[in-house]
Amino acid sequence: MKLIDDTEFLVIDFETITPKGRPPEPIEVGILRIKQNKIDNNASIDWLIKPPEGLHLTRFDTSQTGITEQDLMHGIDAKRAMRIIDKSCSKKDYVFIAQNAKYEANILSHYTDECKGIAKTPIIDTILLAKHVLPKLSNYKLDTLASTLGLRIPENRHRALADCFLTAEVFLKLLELQKGKHEIIYLDELLNIAKIKTKYSEPQQLTLGDFMEL
Repeated sequence: MKLIDDTEFLVIDFETITPKGRPPEPIEVGILRIKQNKIDNNASIDWLIKPPEGLHLTRFDTSQTGITEQDLMHGIDAKRAMRIIDKSCSKKDYVFIAQNAKYEANILSHYTDECKGIAKTPIIDTILLAKHVLPKLSNYKLDTLASTLGLRIPENRHRALADCFLTAEVFLKLLELQKGKHEIIYLDELLNIAKIKTKYSEPQQLTLGDFMEL
């Protein structure tokens, strides 16, 4: 059985816009690697993504993220970004980590027909892990988890890479809390607790509650 210590994780986070009557569209992606239970500061991605023609940021989008339409003018194409991520996932047996992973799975689902590496990569949810480790919290929003675990919330919260770093810190803190109990040592144990089911042929059905857990 594979140990968690021997597993390489990719923390992934998307910032998105949600056009009326359409699924969310990514405008930024952040990815951060965890190797040997440590954040690898030398292995990260932070890309702005140009949205499809005709889609525009709202005032709320910009106020929450600080991203403007001018920033996105020179962003990477979403399909190209996914192909690069897919190439990495095809080379190694990574495991994705995300806060409220259903949301990230929903974005990824639109590209997995062409991106088989992404499609084969399991994704675990820090919310599910936190509910196992800290079952009595009032909610499992990222800010709540960070405060509960004594982590500093970054000033640029709601930017993709900053949220990746915070999610990674939450994940590692939750694992640390389990060390004395010896409950989560192997990858299979972690997947049984925190892996979400994905039906990449059918995008995840998101609810208002899913947006609130980001």
